[in-house]
Amino acid sequence: MNYLQVGNLTVPATWIAVLAALILANILNRLLGHKKVSDWYGNSFFLYFVIWKLSYILFNIEMFINVPRSIIYFNGGVNGQLLALIFLSFYLLFIAPNKYPSFHIESPRIFLLFYFSYEVILNIIVKDYLGSLILSLPLITLLFILKNRKKLVSSQLLILLMLLEILFISLFGTLLSIETLSFIWIGIIIFIISRKQGDQLLE
Repeated sequence: MNYLQVGNLTVPATWIAVLAALILANILNRLLGHKKVSDWYGNSFFLYFVIWKLSYILFNIEMFINVPRSIIYFNGGVNGQLLALIFLSFYLLFIAPNKYPSFHIESPRIFLLFYFSYEVILNIIVKDYLGSLILSLPLITLLFILKNRKKLVSSQLLILLMLLEILFISLFGTLLSIETLSFIWIGIIIFIISRKQGDQLLE
């Protein structure tokens, strides 16, 4: 994992990439002419982060009891990320669709905008400029499709774009990283949601 020095703090490059992609995906969504994304978007990331961070207590209870402030510096690791994915999946499948009427329309588009942006930004941060250039192709393709289609991301198109991204990641990144596996996991959840709404999600 790559780290960046921000003042006196050493911050994982993935954290910065996630935060930047979170903002960029929202901006791109607005530039494409869509309304502001509903609160499920921010809630999803907040839920994931909180579960992942607090899972440190569950998986390292003795260290936490001995040094409570250790939770500031550590997290639940891979096990914590898997636990966070389970909670996030439950939220996306059963809570967000019922609470936010626009969720079914927004989720495939925002999911792809976020993750494609994340991969480009992460490669820029770690100074892999060739990788960022190549990985920008799926993002540009997505933007072109969203700009020229009145119908939103169908379940088939979602899978096609995910496979395209996975192909590029396998060439210029680590296919079996927890980040890529998380992308596939959440992509499957979004696919299930989009299938429930039919093959085409209408704007």
